[in-house]
Amino acid sequence: MNSPSQIRARGHRLHAALDQVIEQRGWSTPKRRAHQWRTLRSLVQHAHANIPLYQRLFAEAGFTPAMLNDWEDLSKLPILTKAGLRTATRTDLIAQDNQSDIRWLASSGSTGIPACMARTEESLWHYMACNTALYYDWCHGKPLSNGLYLVDMAPDSIDFATADLLRTTVPDSRIFSVHDPVAKLTRELLSIAPEFISSYPSTLRAIALDLRSQNRVIKKTRLIHLTSEMLDAHTRHLLGQVFPNARLIETYTSTEGGLVAWQCMSGSRWHIAETNVLCEIVDDNGLPTTGLGHIVITDLTNTATPILRYRGLGDLASWEPEPCSCGSSARSIRHMEGRSAAMLRTRGGTLISPYVITNAIEEVPGLAQYQVVQKQPGMLEVRVVAETNASHNRIEKGVQTALEAALFNAADLQITFVSKIAAPAGSHKVPLVISELPLAA
Repeated sequence: MNSPSQIRARGHRLHAALDQVIEQRGWSTPKRRAHQWRTLRSLVQHAHANIPLYQRLFAEAGFTPAMLNDWEDLSKLPILTKAGLRTATRTDLIAQDNQSDIRWLASSGSTGIPACMARTEESLWHYMACNTALYYDWCHGKPLSNGLYLVDMAPDSIDFATADLLRTTVPDSRIFSVHDPVAKLTRELLSIAPEFISSYPSTLRAIALDLRSQNRVIKKTRLIHLTSEMLDAHTRHLLGQVFPNARLIETYTSTEGGLVAWQCMSGSRWHIAETNVLCEIVDDNGLPTTGLGHIVITDLTNTATPILRYRGLGDLASWEPEPCSCGSSARSIRHMEGRSAAMLRTRGGTLISPYVITNAIEEVPGLAQYQVVQKQPGMLEVRVVAETNASHNRIEKGVQTALEAALFNAADLQITFVSKIAAPAGSHKVPLVISELPLAA
């Protein structure tokens, strides 16, 4: 527990970060772009002068900061891959004379490969302030005091770091680890009866399945914040059944990029947190595209391990060019197609979005949980957990019919019934779609 003086000091840091976030929210597009350019150039120069990882990367690409004269030169800056970050040592990732308060963090490995990096305390407070400001928006300025926070409490996770900061405003009794047994989390939720829940989709999905098996409906929950993983239609439908009065809001976050985007309350698009990150959508050659492409980010808030033109999030998306009805001038992503690590392939090699799969089978009766795994093109294994007393024959026929129609028979299906689908070792996340095919870094 923090002492009163520690709480006061933390409060000052949060208020300072909030003041900055609130000021940045009022910036015009030209002012945001100027901030992005100024910060980008400063980070590139810092990385070139001090960070061994980038010194090697820049040298291999023949890049120097002097080559970055305007936005057209951005593609000259080499892209950092997940493998490039993962294989770097700690001494590669920070300046030798770094004097900042830093925390070493590891990504969750949701793309299959965890990576290590350092973040400044200042960047973490900024991340906390951004989420706090969004929370006030979601509550229309009247925050819900009865909250429940389900977070990854692994010591090197960004959630552990932010949970520590969260204790400035939230009591420990409302913060629980996603690694706790589902039965325990269900009991705590029933005991607290929260108006607000912040969680990962897969964690809350497991709780919702437990609650539904008990014929429980939670009517007091009014707002659910989901982050770190994409929310599939099947889980959205389940949460709507168990939490019928709750509005679902998502944020797009990562260890490497902090807050990247948030879901607009006026529609399905995602607004980029442009004062936090510089976001690009590029083709396989690293060049800008107006179509579906790889999300590439530059974190504008963290100087400990700079994240410059990083493609390691593994997500695919496309830009929304039309203005948003909410009035925000921040650039928008039209929709997420999911992680490239979850993209599937037909017999002919055509890519299939994982949402083609999840949307197709969301309404199959008797389906409690599922996971689709691809080990070779044109072949999909569908692992199914059936609801109690549900007919396996009907589920199998329902899944087969739905997927054959969605895929136009472009892949063979193998449906296997299992008792449980667990998260991979070292992770709390249960991916719905997994591709084991080789992918570009």
